[in-house]
Amino acid sequence: MKTLQDPKQLDSAIENLEELQSKFSKNKPLIFLDFDGTLAPIVENHEDAGMDDETRKIVKKLSQKYAIAVVSGRGLSDVRDKVGLTDIYYAGSHGFEIAGPNNFEKDNEEAEKMLPVFNEIEEILQQKLRVIDGVRFERKKFTLAIHYRQVAEDKISEFHEIIENEIQNYPKLHKGDGKKVVEIKPNIDWHKGKAVNFLRKELSEEENPFSIYLGDDTTDEDAFREMENGIGILVGEHADDSYADYRVENIEEVKQFLNSLL
Repeated sequence: MKTLQDPKQLDSAIENLEELQSKFSKNKPLIFLDFDGTLAPIVENHEDAGMDDETRKIVKKLSQKYAIAVVSGRGLSDVRDKVGLTDIYYAGSHGFEIAGPNNFEKDNEEAEKMLPVFNEIEEILQQKLRVIDGVRFERKKFTLAIHYRQVAEDKISEFHEIIENEIQNYPKLHKGDGKKVVEIKPNIDWHKGKAVNFLRKELSEEENPFSIYLGDDTTDEDAFREMENGIGILVGEHADDSYADYRVENIEEVKQFLNSLL
């Protein structure tokens, strides 16, 4: 069983590269990568996020050697456009929509039924949150992200209160928190960890293939917890304890680590 640790206490993946490389040489890993904060810097406006050319080249080279999936809270078409590589798999909206090469597509059927509910709550929250400056909505197919990075500090508790009061009227929906973002998702037992397990079966014929997952947010903890036969690497830190095994400081160290796999 994975145990929780203070992110500050996690060993550095960079300082332990030799030990990790010996694990990879024995087990060719499946590689799972978060997008924002892992492959691309966190920015004020989520629309402006992007990978640099160096990172894209590294991921492209890796994809010629390993099976790779990018697992993101962004909508599927959005993350696919941002990464721009056709020969890898993508799990968008925290895994509710999955696609890959050769026209592979898999949407969560239970989430499909909830689309009218999302349309309804989005309209209500757009109206109610108008009173707060700096709120930005990002509608994906199966989730609704409400960003508050640009909201004034003294308005943040009011922002959360409005959402909490409204979400109580929708038992089929669930509110989750990320870095300066509230995510409203279907209240279904499905998350990044379940999506990773689905993809592990899709990408490997082994029963329990060795895997690596890199991510920076609390939503990535579901995936770290699933890395029983593998390694979870936290990028930077977040406010909670982590199921990750190692950490890297920032995106530059992510590149360094991924380069070591080449």
